[in-house]
Amino acid sequence: MQKTSQESKEWRRFKEVSVPWAQYDAYRLSECKRVLDLKTLFTELDKPVQRREFKLSNMVVLLLLKVMFGISYRTIASATKDLQIYQALGMKRAPCYKTIQNTMNYLDERFFIMINRSLVPSKVKLAGVDSSGLKTHMKGAWIQIRFRRYVKKRDFKKVHIFVDLDSKKILYCIMTKGSAYDSPQLKKILKQCSWLKVDIILGDGGYDSKECFNGITKHGAKPGIPVRKNSSTLSRGSPSRRKAVIEQRRDFEKWKEKLKATMRCVVESIFSGTKRRFGEYLFSLKEKSRGVEMWLRTILWNVLIYPR
Repeated sequence: MQKTSQESKEWRRFKEVSVPWAQYDAYRLSECKRVLDLKTLFTELDKPVQRREFKLSNMVVLLLLKVMFGISYRTIASATKDLQIYQALGMKRAPCYKTIQNTMNYLDERFFIMINRSLVPSKVKLAGVDSSGLKTHMKGAWIQIRFRRYVKKRDFKKVHIFVDLDSKKILYCIMTKGSAYDSPQLKKILKQCSWLKVDIILGDGGYDSKECFNGITKHGAKPGIPVRKNSSTLSRGSPSRRKAVIEQRRDFEKWKEKLKATMRCVVESIFSGTKRRFGEYLFSLKEKSRGVEMWLRTILWNVLIYPR
């Protein structure tokens, strides 16, 4: 019978991992400072002067910090008091969690659309559009069993974003139901982005429709959408789609290189980055508040991404 060896061998790590925590903490601190500096962008919310102790511009900054760190209302209220964030914002005392939560009722998407417009360029060479889903709750299995709140149908919202593929900034976004199709939303996005000049707009096969091709052409851009393999070369009301079908049938790789179609994957990486940074679910319950939360995420992403 073979005896097992009693000698203790030193355990070796396959890969040495060293995290520069000092550099990481310094970068996170700079992010917080950039968010606090956004207070000047929200001063219009304080007009006309209302008889309230806490200004809406300060409350919006606290909401941005809540979204950035993915914490609850009670936690952001405690952090505002313990870390003396309220003094950095010029407040006399820290607000309670209910005051921060009620701020969502006073906010509107149109204001944040205007703010986001000042953070993005007005001329874009290459843009992309795509959609992804976000959960509407974060109930685990234990919560469902303990409190008997079973989720029969998993509801989620669909977010459609229009991205500048060079600067990686989100130009515009729309939230719809989870069952909504992608192609009808492109027309709405282009209508809201009439102030924006784009050379090329990329999209996946879900945007292969005459309405999408005509809308992109009307906007003054070139459509970079792959068509179906059995697509007809007849115009049928969309000359731009007919041209794309002919070019892709002739040489698909040349068409991709001409319009830089491989850059469309940047939109997927932005979805991945926003979900990793700000979470995969929406903490708001009201439909209006969810729209405001979506734009808070968008402004945070456009401010905190690495400069390129």
